[in-house]
Amino acid sequence: MKLNPFSKKNSSGYYDKVKAEHDQLAHDIAAKRAELEEAQADHEHKQRCYHELAQQGSMYSSTKEEKHAHFEASAAYNRIGAIKREINLLESRIAPLRRIVSAPERCTETKRQLAALIAQRQAHAAEIEVVDKQIAQLNQRIANLEARVAAETRSASRTLLDGEGEFVVPESLTRLEVELRIARASLAELQVQREAARAQLRELPSALREARRNFIHYRADVAEIELYEQLMPVMHAVARASAARREINVHHDESRFEIEIPPSWSPRHRPPWWRSCPRTDRFGTSAANGTGPS
Repeated sequence: MKLNPFSKKNSSGYYDKVKAEHDQLAHDIAAKRAELEEAQADHEHKQRCYHELAQQGSMYSSTKEEKHAHFEASAAYNRIGAIKREINLLESRIAPLRRIVSAPERCTETKRQLAALIAQRQAHAAEIEVVDKQIAQLNQRIANLEARVAAETRSASRTLLDGEGEFVVPESLTRLEVELRIARASLAELQVQREAARAQLRELPSALREARRNFIHYRADVAEIELYEQLMPVMHAVARASAARREINVHHDESRFEIEIPPSWSPRHRPPWWRSCPRTDRFGTSAANGTGPS
């Protein structure tokens, strides 16, 4: 994956800025976690020193060294709390950035997973169709073999009854019985294969729904990033408009500004090129050519 999948000539660098801020916060969090480990080790050491002095001293009074050790241990404990609060603050700042930074890669990955599941569904359905045809052919062959075995058996029975010497089983009857056993064994194997494919096919709908839900979620994040890539050059104008709206409406949130979509872009009045776009089913499969999600 590219470092910045939105690196186009008309890109405003929004993704680059968010990723740089995210990486800096991640670096700061890693540094704070290392500092926290050192602070915890320091606190354990000072707490152990204080307990050793407390056990050696009197239970009714504290020495100057014991008081100092207690003060040092308390200060080390407070330092741990302060570092944890700083980490929590950094985590709260990096959480929304992590969603944006990871969206392109996760969108690509969930798209691949969804396409793979769709391919599995098509493969299992095709396998079941092929096996069904093979089973139908085998059933027909077994029925024919059973009829031929019955006829050969009746013929051999008449030969046995009419003959007086040693009876020899006809080779044709033996060959038909062997062929019939092989056909029945093959039929059993195909039935097991079909049931296995059907079981795998039954498990796919829930996996497909989950994959589709994840793909739609991350695709929306990517669309949001693309929107901000285009909006950043005009963001100052939007901010000025929001500030002006605040001056005439005290209830207006200055950090937000609602923009109406022109009626010509509503679902009832989509542009001509929209109608030429391929349609997809609820699993993201193109209705025209059966391809995966886009």
